[in-house]
Amino acid sequence: MYQISKTEALSTWTIDADNDAWQDAFALAKGAYQKGLVHGMENLSGSTLKGAAKRYGMKYSASRKALLARITEAGIPWCETTGPRGRRLLVIGASAATVAAE
Repeated sequence: MYQISKTEALSTWTIDADNDAWQDAFALAKGAYQKGLVHGMENLSGSTLKGAAKRYGMKYSASRKALLARITEAGIPWCETTGPRGRRLLVIGASAATVAAE
């Protein structure tokens, strides 16, 4: 199983071992929310949404799906894994193939 260090998983929602892939994915992000997903400030489940944004959860879900579709179209490897306490983490780059195979 892919091992995530405790500090890495608790400090970010995104694991990016490949800086070039991360930069390419960041370039595909449109708007602050999608940039936050790639940067690790927002998570895949939407639990980081607060206030009025929480009421528009379905719109943010569609935004997440659109970003991940663009990343896939661009040929950037990514996958989702579970971190400590069941956190949904986005893995971008070469390490995504390792995580997906497990």
